[in-house]
Amino acid sequence: MENARVWTFGNDVDTDQIIASQYIILPTLEEMKPHTFESIDPGFAAGVQPGDVVVAGENFGCGSSREQAPGVLKGLGVRAVVAKSFARIFYRNAINIGLPVVLCDGIQDAVKPGGTLGIDLAGGVLEAGGKRFAATRLPAHMQGILAAGGLVASLNAGEGKAAQDGADKADTPKAAVPQTMAEKIIARAAGVPAVHPGEIHTITLDRLMSNDGTTHMTIDMYHQLKQPHLAAPEKLVFVIDHNSPADTPKTAAAHRKMRDFAREHSITFYEGKGVCHQLMMENHVCPGEFIIGADSHTCSYGALGAFGTGVGSTDFLYGMVRGQTWVMVPETIRFELHGRLRPGVTPRDVMLSIIGDVGADGCNYKVMEFVGPGIDAMSIDERMVLANLAVEAGAKTALMAPDDKTLAYLAERGRKPTALFKSDDDATFAAVHTYQLEDIVPVVARPDHIDDVVPATDALGVPIDEAFLGSCNNGRIGELRAAAAILKGRRVHPMVRFIVSPASNAVYAQALREGIITVLNDAGAQVVNANCSVCWGSCQGVIGPGEVLISTGTRNFKGRAGHKDSMVYLGSAETVAASAVAGEITTADLLGPV
Repeated sequence: MENARVWTFGNDVDTDQIIASQYIILPTLEEMKPHTFESIDPGFAAGVQPGDVVVAGENFGCGSSREQAPGVLKGLGVRAVVAKSFARIFYRNAINIGLPVVLCDGIQDAVKPGGTLGIDLAGGVLEAGGKRFAATRLPAHMQGILAAGGLVASLNAGEGKAAQDGADKADTPKAAVPQTMAEKIIARAAGVPAVHPGEIHTITLDRLMSNDGTTHMTIDMYHQLKQPHLAAPEKLVFVIDHNSPADTPKTAAAHRKMRDFAREHSITFYEGKGVCHQLMMENHVCPGEFIIGADSHTCSYGALGAFGTGVGSTDFLYGMVRGQTWVMVPETIRFELHGRLRPGVTPRDVMLSIIGDVGADGCNYKVMEFVGPGIDAMSIDERMVLANLAVEAGAKTALMAPDDKTLAYLAERGRKPTALFKSDDDATFAAVHTYQLEDIVPVVARPDHIDDVVPATDALGVPIDEAFLGSCNNGRIGELRAAAAILKGRRVHPMVRFIVSPASNAVYAQALREGIITVLNDAGAQVVNANCSVCWGSCQGVIGPGEVLISTGTRNFKGRAGHKDSMVYLGSAETVAASAVAGEITTADLLGPV
């Protein structure tokens, strides 16, 4: 048993706190490492020594799929991360780069910062304060990846396929039984009649998407391979949307790397066209497909009945080279939505309310399946709002069965479904939650946790400095119409910056045709290009110390939109627009007549 010095952290440590958005576009991990845990433990990067261990509480690594988060920890020499539970993307990314992650409940109370922890990874045993604690041992296929030094090392050693397939995959398909929608999509991708929760399958990918937040790292790793090649370049999509246009010379270099690689390999490439998930929905996603994206909100594609899931750079590299990935079949939690929303209440209010109920890790490594008359009544754009935020509850993905609206959406864009699946009536679900949409009210998520959700009336009067309408969760034509309806005849408060970023150029063009952009401009909003913008917290509308932002973005983690001492509230487009006018958090119905 080895002894290691301990660094302790609490619950829900997110990837923005591990390494903030403004640093992940830097070209190398060496340049990122000094900023590790900068917002919550400024002395960590300078004080950590090779062989030290991080011990944390629940849901460690929640948030984005950025592989830079485990990457900076490994780069600083961290021996392992021990936690009560991990966010599923961080867990997988850590293993893929060769950073051991250990599940152990109880050790957190037995260690102190700077104390000593005895650690036996092979034996699954930890020791502290004279007590021994059992730790969960990794499955055989994950141990194989770690033993090889990570997935890239295993690819170079010719072990990649074996590491991905692993020993836990079912050797013989079981007899067909009632299946969930997610299980049917995985079975199709795996080429087997049926799959069951907990099994590990190698599946063939239908599409792969990566953006400028991480693609430069993937390309660098690609050039480190002994036999670099792409399995199916026609399935790849690269999008520059996070820092668009480039804000620094280093960003410009990362963008050029993407352009050159895409041109060399005939990869579909978008720049200056909009947010990656909106572009994928408009141009590529088809029902029944299994899609990976190097961005955690790839779960958005469930709005069209596709299994989309976020991965890190190494997983994406493997998919590029092999055309495959491995997946452990998740259980499904069903959410039945009944009734209709009241005026002024939006699908965003619904999803934030659900996250507030189940918690930020309430659906960890589960599929969130949405059904019922409430879903049937929603447009594809509205369904995307729900699917997009599923990862914020820890979910692997979200799914909604295709219907006539789905087929019409595809037909308008010249596409056809790859396969049409829905859950069998007698399929097994891990849980079922029922919601009456009439009961939902406008809500906000308070800083710094997306599951700290309260009625918007509980936050009335909180002064704001900035308001943002956009992101892959909002910023579509419905949200822009709603904001314009509120702003028409009114003015943005003189002390508020109201930034609006349409989700794509197609949305922007439609808003121009409808006169929405003129209304927003006349009211004093700043309409910017279609990109990730303020939600990303790196290139536009960054907020300073003590400033308050109300946003339709995807996250409100500490430091997400700028300074570590800033605060982010999340709300609907209506709530954000109304607050921009009032100069404080409010709802549209409280503004009074124009």
